[in-house]
Amino acid sequence: MLGVQTTARRLIRRLAGDRTLSPAMRAVGATAGMISIPEADLLYDLAREVSPGHCIVEVGSYRGRSTVALSLGAQNAGNGVVVYAVDPHQTFTGILGGQFGPKDRAAFYRTMLRTGCWENVALVNLSSERVTPGFEAPVQLLFIDGDHTEAGVRRDWGCWRSLLVASAKVAFDDATNPDLGPYKLLAELLASGEWRQAAAVGKVRVVERSH
Repeated sequence: MLGVQTTARRLIRRLAGDRTLSPAMRAVGATAGMISIPEADLLYDLAREVSPGHCIVEVGSYRGRSTVALSLGAQNAGNGVVVYAVDPHQTFTGILGGQFGPKDRAAFYRTMLRTGCWENVALVNLSSERVTPGFEAPVQLLFIDGDHTEAGVRRDWGCWRSLLVASAKVAFDDATNPDLGPYKLLAELLASGEWRQAAAVGKVRVVERSH
């Protein structure tokens, strides 16, 4: 039986060479990560919508798979939008058992060089509560994909929500599993009436302010 890592490497090679995919999605497919191609395509489209003078913030970047989708989407729009990839890359065990750490930072750097995404991606190797007190750029797209515990998701959301512009969209990964923090926070936001669902692909859910 093939090991999980061997299977993942074969999938990455297959996606990287799949000519039915766009060049951007082939770049995504060549990068390790947990989002699917359709989910990455959604992030790509969301990034294309971000206006000049605003920015994109991604909380939880791992090895850069979703970062590539966001970066190339922003580059495609030609608006000079910066993607801030917020991830401390410290040793950490996720709620689903994933193992993360400094080796992922090295892989992230390699991904940025290989894809050309270094042009508009700024890696911030700190956690949200260390970043937001001095953060001034207006955020039009926020992708929360960090600590999936309820406490972790609420911490990230609490840090960034005041920095969102009125037209902002917020995407949550793993938002369909009732046992995880994103699902619980999303349910609360929708129930408040302040936010409504704007898009849904796979396990990613996107919300925007109700008008």
